[in-house]
Amino acid sequence: MQFLFDTSDTPQAYAEGCGKFPDAPEKCPHKDCHAPIRMKKHGFYQRYIITWGFAGNIRIRRYICTLCVHTVSMLPSFCIPRIQYGVAIILTALLLASEHSSIRYVVTKWPNRPVTLTRRHIIYYRDRVIRNRGSIQLALNLMSPEFIELKQITGDTGWTRKFLQAANKLKPPQFNAKYHELTGKSFMSLHNKVS
Repeated sequence: MQFLFDTSDTPQAYAEGCGKFPDAPEKCPHKDCHAPIRMKKHGFYQRYIITWGFAGNIRIRRYICTLCVHTVSMLPSFCIPRIQYGVAIILTALLLASEHSSIRYVVTKWPNRPVTLTRRHIIYYRDRVIRNRGSIQLALNLMSPEFIELKQITGDTGWTRKFLQAANKLKPPQFNAKYHELTGKSFMSLHNKVS
């Protein structure tokens, strides 16, 4: 299980081992346990991340429940679970693609594009955002009343552009952490569905 936490520390700080992590959870978050016992530190693991001005491994803190022996990993807010690119790069690439109505623009003309970010990545990320639009809109509504959409949520590029502008207005890492706090999932997760 992975949790996102908001941080102002840089990826470089986490690579050097001086980035701050939150305190251990007060109780086990795993559905089979929920023991009211503070989890214990359980070391670190390395995770590769590509974000503005940094590409490399960072340290991720793990905690363990002494009762059920399940672990929890704490990811800094600039990370997205199971995705190597940072949230700021993904949202910026998607915003540029929607503003220029072209993924080709991002891949060929965006001067700040990480070399490894391909057309296939952008299409994959765009499709995930469109698929999860109901859950994303619900989270935006809960984050701030100014983002409440009163009409039907559609899959058009207008909605996608408005979402990307809202997420960038909230600052991508803060949006990422707040979304995870509200839903328990990543906005790029496959199973974000609203009934």
